[in-house]
Order: sequence, then C-alpha cells, then structure tokens
Amino acid sequence: MSSPDAVVALANGHAAQDAAPPSRPAQLSAWSASRAKRLFDVAAVCALAPLLCPLLLIIAAAVRLSSPGGAIFRQTRIGSHGRPFTILKFRTMVEATSDEEPGLACASAGRITAVGLMLRKFKVDELPQVINVLRGDMSLVGPRPRIAAQQLGTFPCRPGITGVATLAFAREDILLARLPPEGLAHVYHDHIMPAKHRLDSDYMAGATLLSDVQILVRTVLGCWRVPGVLQPSDLPAVHLASRSEVICRGEAV
Repeated sequence: MSSPDAVVALANGHAAQDAAPPSRPAQLSAWSASRAKRLFDVAAVCALAPLLCPLLLIIAAAVRLSSPGGAIFRQTRIGSHGRPFTILKFRTMVEATSDEEPGLACASAGRITAVGLMLRKFKVDELPQVINVLRGDMSLVGPRPRIAAQQLGTFPCRPGITGVATLAFAREDILLARLPPEGLAHVYHDHIMPAKHRLDSDYMAGATLLSDVQILVRTVLGCWRVPGVLQPSDLPAVHLASRSEVICRGEAV
C-alpha cells in the first residue's frame, strides 16, 4: 500500500482513494447546533475546575522551568463560521525563530523539550483550551481548529478540544515518521487533512449528548482507537524513518 493510500485508509477503513476538499457546508445535528451543548461545555468545565486549576498550574510551572520562554503557546486558528481566534496550548517546544512559518510541525528531537514530550504523549498540552471553552471560542467536542493555511472548509459550530478525528489520528506521528521528510507536506495537506475533515463532518452531522460524552470518556482514558477506523499501527511501514532524527506532528491536530 502506498503512503497516500495508507493515510486515506487510516481515515475511513475502506479502499483508499484521493480525498477532495468539501464542496458544501458541513451539516449539523440538532445537538451540535444547540444552546444545550454550550451549557453542557460550561457546566462540565466549571464542575472540573477544582481538579483542573491545580493541574494547569503544576504543568505551567514545569513548562516554564524546563526551558526558556513562557508556559503558554498562542496561535491564531479558524473557529466557527471562519472567525479567527487565539488558541491556547502548553508550549512543548523551544520557542521558534521569527522567520519560521506555522504549519506542519516537523522538527528535530532536540527542538521538543523533555516536559513537552510527556505532555504530547498524554495529550495534556491541550488542557489550556478549557479557557477557550469558557470564552466561547471552543467546545469540548468538535472538529479541531486549523490554522488558515490548513483550513479546507468552515464549520458552523465551535471547534473542539477533542473529537472523532482527533481520536482517530491521535497517533498520526507513527505514520508520519515512516514517510520521507520531503513528502510529509504533500501527504498531510492532500490526504490527512481531507480525511480529518470528512470524519469531523460525518460526526457533527449525527452528534448527540451521549456521543459527546463517549468521546470525552475515550479521550480522558486514552482509548484512542475509534471503532471502524484504522490506526497508524495497523498499517504496514511504507518508509521507516529514524525517530531520533525527526519527530513530526500536525500542529493543527
């Protein structure tokens, strides 16, 4: 199986085929478009605040002390109806130089801090986005917000901290590490991004309170295998790259 074919198969579990950008706006279920979903998000974050606040402070201190720079990484992402907002994440890498462009983050292992490696492994670098949820920029569950260069189409809903595509591609670095560096941008932009958009579109069209809760539980428990969706570990190696030479991650994941 070729690398592009493997990526598309990863997304839909069927015969691989090239994915095209969406031709019509995403459809939302009644729950996805409801005020009840917003109330659920705010209530859940507030209920967990006694646990989240100490954890956020501890992680922020660890990030701050592990390397020069602030604890929080800020980046402009595209939100509901195409409106930009500033997303918050714990910084996991040494601060980039001013001439580096955002996009697919592929860097040497030395660029990622020791604390950052642990945060990425357990996906807790996304925790500051609970502040985005309270601000109204994001939801707990929804399509991941992208940078403008990676935006295939707009969603008429708030982007999420986690979602079905987030779970399905939680370990996409395993697949990306098998690809030659010169082909990463092509595979990510032409295959992984459309596959993620398709998964998110399908989920948001049928999402319910119960399905959102299930996504949240799977995220917290680290159950990142989505039924019916292949994972990177299921795929044969298409190109073995040294993990000590490059660590790749879609910055917009």
